Amino acid sequence: MDICVNCGAQLTGPFCANCGQKRFVESDRKLGHLLHHLLESATDLDSRAWRTLRALLFQPGLLSREYFEGRRARWLSPVSIFFTASVLYFVAQLHGGDFTPTFNQQVTGHIRQLALGPDEKPLTPQQAESTGQLHSSITSPWVEQRVRERDAKLRAATHGASGYSYHDYRLAYEAKSDDVSKALIMLHLPFAAVVLTLLFYRQRRYFAEHVVFLMHYMAFIIIVLQLLVQADALYRHLAPAAWAIPDSVLDWVMRVLLVTYAILSLRRAYAIGWIAAVGAAAVMLAGLMFVNLYIYRAIQFAVTFALT
Repeated sequence: MDICVNCGAQLTGPFCANCGQKRFVESDRKLGHLLHHLLESATDLDSRAWRTLRALLFQPGLLSREYFEGRRARWLSPVSIFFTASVLYFVAQLHGGDFTPTFNQQVTGHIRQLALGPDEKPLTPQQAESTGQLHSSITSPWVEQRVRERDAKLRAATHGASGYSYHDYRLAYEAKSDDVSKALIMLHLPFAAVVLTLLFYRQRRYFAEHVVFLMHYMAFIIIVLQLLVQADALYRHLAPAAWAIPDSVLDWVMRVLLVTYAILSLRRAYAIGWIAAVGAAAVMLAGLMFVNLYIYRAIQFAVTFALT
């Protein structure tokens, strides 16, 4: 009697009628079997992974709509999509920007001036007078106290031979800040989902469904950002320096893509008209910006400060 090795049910064909597992045979133990499945998964353009990626990039809102309506077997789960994108984002060489703010983006102009390296140009009067982020008035004294304490401790230990500067702390901070930023990017999801809950309260959707939509949207942001950065790096490597594309151009390309994708994905996922989609996109993006500037950056600074 043939028994399924997975669930113990009797086998009557090549697949178990109870759990669906393929009948196990001795050749399944061999390396060739594993390599066959690896090659098959990588080249199967109709697999769930490739199908999901195509839908995410080229059919805005489709994955969310399918999830809302219960058609989920054909696609990777939103958690898998967001987790995979987040892992790629975590290992990427990205520094600065809205999601990975640097030390200079997080502190006042006064602290930034004190933390300049020996080869860096002095700040302009406007930069030196910057108040930084909303949290900077509270967190700047933290930096000042930490630098004073470490400087005093180091001078005492070396009998005044060396000290600890703001630039030293800036280097320590930036060694950690990127990883902290990338680990905390998911903080945008619950706060922005509140905005979508209020926008679409008449649709009576679960809070988790709005989180799913934002997982898809944030995954798109991460993947497109990666593609643009890598394409720009390749272009800079191949093209003459005189043909370099200004960073501002790439910033605007990213902004246009994100706004356009937001409108298209909201329209399809929530089954609304064009005018409503444009309005909803404006409110959602404003909500994401608010979360980024006033919640995410404060938490990112606090966590990085605690680790350095």
